[in-house]
This record gives sequence, C-alpha cells and structure tokens, in this order.
Amino acid sequence: MAKFQYSAIRTDGERVSGVMEGSDRSAVIRRLAEQGQHPIDVAEAEAPISTARIFSFGGGAGSAAEISTFTRELAWLLMAGMSLNNALEILGRETFSAGFSGVIAGLRTEIRKGRSFHEALAGTGIFSRYFVSMIEVGEASGTLAQVLERVAATRDKERKMRGRLVSALTYPSLLVALAVGAVSFIMVSVVPSIKDMILGAGAPVPDSARTVIAMSDWLIANGLTLLAALPAAALVLVLVFGGPRMRQVLARVALRIPLLGALLRKAAVIEFCRVLGTLLAAGVSLPESLKLMRPSIGNRDMAAAIGEMEIALRRGEDFIAPLERTRIFPKLLARMLKVGNETGNLTPSVLQVTDILEDELERAVDRSLTILEPAIILMLSAAVAFIIVSLMSAIISINELAI
Repeated sequence: MAKFQYSAIRTDGERVSGVMEGSDRSAVIRRLAEQGQHPIDVAEAEAPISTARIFSFGGGAGSAAEISTFTRELAWLLMAGMSLNNALEILGRETFSAGFSGVIAGLRTEIRKGRSFHEALAGTGIFSRYFVSMIEVGEASGTLAQVLERVAATRDKERKMRGRLVSALTYPSLLVALAVGAVSFIMVSVVPSIKDMILGAGAPVPDSARTVIAMSDWLIANGLTLLAALPAAALVLVLVFGGPRMRQVLARVALRIPLLGALLRKAAVIEFCRVLGTLLAAGVSLPESLKLMRPSIGNRDMAAAIGEMEIALRRGEDFIAPLERTRIFPKLLARMLKVGNETGNLTPSVLQVTDILEDELERAVDRSLTILEPAIILMLSAAVAFIIVSLMSAIISINELAI
C-alpha cells in the first residue's frame, strides 16, 4: 500500500497533518472522513532515492540523525514532567524535515485517538522492532522517559562509532583517489608525448612498454566514456537496487575487503552487544531480545547464529554453543555471556564486554590505518615506477640502436 501525506480539519476546528497508508488517494480521504476529519490536502508521499537515505539506518521519512534527535529531546521533555501529547506537539514544531514532521504529527493524532505510543510508532514503519519493543516496555513499566534516554544514548554511541569508521577511511580514500589521478595523468599526458619517438625509432620495443602504450591509447580513446559511465552505472544501481537489497549487496562486498571487512565485523558485533544490553536493561527477556534483534541484523551468518541461540534458549539447551561455533563473535563474548548467565548478571556482563570490544575496535582502527596508508603509497609508487621503467627501457633500446 502507498503512503499519503495529508492535512485535515478536525470537528473541533484543529488542523492536523500526518502520513496514512491506503490503496489510493480516495481510500485515504474516505478513511479520514470516517475518523471525523475534513481533508484539505491528500497527496502521495514522495520517497526520493538518495545516497543518504540508502545508507541510513533510520530509513523511510526520517534519517538516523533525526530519529536520534527526536528520541533524545522527547526523553528530556518527558523527564521535565510534560505529557506525551504536549511533548509531541512541541517536537512537531522543531526544525525536522517535512517528512519527519508529518510523522510526528501522525503520532500525535494516533495517540489522541487512543492508541498507545508503541502502536503508533510501529504504524509509521520507520522505527525498528527493537525500538518499538523498548517503548512498549517503558510504557508498561511507567519508565518511558528513562527508556527513551537509554535508547538515545545507545543510538548516539552507534552514530559515533560509524562516524569514527568513516573518518578513519576518509584519508585512505583520498590517497586512492590521488593514486588513480596521478597514474591517469601520466598515461594521458606523459606517455603520448614520447610514444611516437619510441614506436618510430625502429628499435625493438619491450613488451612492458607496449603494454603501457596500449593502456594509454585505450584510456585516451575511452576516458570520457568511462567518466560518464561510472556515475551512470552508480545511478542505475541506486535506482534498481535501492533500499535494503542495495545495502545488503554493499555490505557483503565490504566484508570481503581486507582490513575494512575486519573492522566492519567488529563494529557489527559491538552493535549487537550494545542493543542486546539495552534490551536486557529495559527488562526484555533474552529470548525475546534475540527475536527482536534478528530481523535488523544485516550479516546473514550473524543473524543465523542469533536464530540458533534463540531456538536453543526456548528448548532449554546451551545457547552459547551456536555463538561459539561461528567465527564472527569473539570468544570473549561467549565467555562473558556464559558467566553472566550462570551468575545471574547477564546484563552487566553484556554491557562490560561492549566497552571492552569498543576499546579493541579503536585500537584496530589505529593499527589498520598504520598499515593501510603506507600500503597505498607503496602501490602508487609501484604503479608509477612500472610506467617509468617500461618507458625508459624502450628509450634505452633506441639509444643502443643508434650506437
């Protein structure tokens, strides 16, 4: 079903807006009328495909940053003693995007109709299952503000960790771009200037020099086409495989890249531990926590291991065994979970191992950068040296022929 943004007037004269699903525009208008609202404007919600949206963890009408800010500010307002309805009204006037502001208005409308907060969140389709479950636990226990604060803190840590990984990879990416640019400049500008001299001298041309010249000719002939084809291909991939499928493909490719794959696996394990610790601290049982987490796990092997752990728990078997069999989770996590489960301190154990793994990730990032940057410089130097040596060998052959 499609999503439609609407604005309407209630019977008490108040203007409301939000997002509603329906088979078509007429169905949404009829539904609004049945709810006692007089539609003013109903239009299909636009869902532009962008890189930020595809790679965001929030998805839908709200980015990950907007959802985190909304969670944090809502927690503050509730802790200040404000009602949920008034807090949402205030947040609806904040500087969020138009789409997310409509989501907040829709949440307020659903709550005023008598629905619970977690049901309204689930109806938007942009909040994860574990997020909704945490809100449900907070509503049931009367600790909604505290739960929101804990969820916001968890999301902030996840955002900082992703930001650190992105920052760590920025400089190596620039080095790669520099390497490609330098080699391309030599092949397009330097090689053609001496090609005629080498080929026209009548001396035997070494195979390596012929290879360099052939690559230069191909790059000159197809360079503009290649420059136009790369962004076009990227756009086609976004349009055809946009959304979860694209993220899964990119994630599988990234996991196979040396160094980067290891860092991403460590980051995924840390995210698993952090979310699990947050759910357990909120009072969600371990089997239910694993069940809620599994659909949002992007790594198929990790999701399969979590599923086996959940099944083992429900059968009363050793739930640590599936975790120990996989190579994704570190042995430290298995030992800490086992000790925590046996001593009844599972939640503190998970939170403690999360802190330990975060420190290990920081050290791993530093070590990887120490290795990666010189490696890129060496590859650039090797490529340039190969071109220079190949051309110089051809020039030396010309000089020997002249002698």
